Amino acid sequence: MTGNKDKILRDWIKYLDENEVKFQLIIASLYLTAYELLVDSIIQKIKDFYTKGFREGELIIDENYKIKVKTLYPKDIVVASLFWLNKNNVITDKEVEKIKELKDFRNIIAHELSKIISDSDFEINILHFKNIRELYYKIQLWWFKEFELPTDPDIDQINFENINYDLALSLVMLPMDYMINIVSDEIQKRKDKKG
Repeated sequence: MTGNKDKILRDWIKYLDENEVKFQLIIASLYLTAYELLVDSIIQKIKDFYTKGFREGELIIDENYKIKVKTLYPKDIVVASLFWLNKNNVITDKEVEKIKELKDFRNIIAHELSKIISDSDFEINILHFKNIRELYYKIQLWWFKEFELPTDPDIDQINFENINYDLALSLVMLPMDYMINIVSDEIQKRKDKKG
């Protein structure tokens, strides 16, 4: 019974700590945003790849999108897109599972927001941000190397050995890196306040 009372007390302390509530909500919102950027890079790039043009203001998606992507997992376009990336050697089986874990964690945050600010045992795993960024970068890099570079009209003039991929992808990575920096700043502020 004492353990239960201690837990209730810790929960109230967390909930009543204005700085902690702010920290948890900021980190949660940044996690949701970073995850959505990752998911958008997973789904949208593939959809763009199968886009044939526009008609009456609508995208014309090639029938192969349904055949080669959606059928891989008809219940969930994120998972189907992950399987497509895996099938094309963009991400590994382990990375597919990692993204599924990140998705499950995203659902917990989105659907149990009150738990984040009131459950003293609940913490957002900061390593998830690192995983999201690494996967986002890896997927963006693959598209850049496999499709954007080869279709560049000046490809004859490109010295592939001298390409700085971090620099080449800096603009596309800007929103993700910006959020990661905010997370780092918030963690540092929290440490400084707790002294």
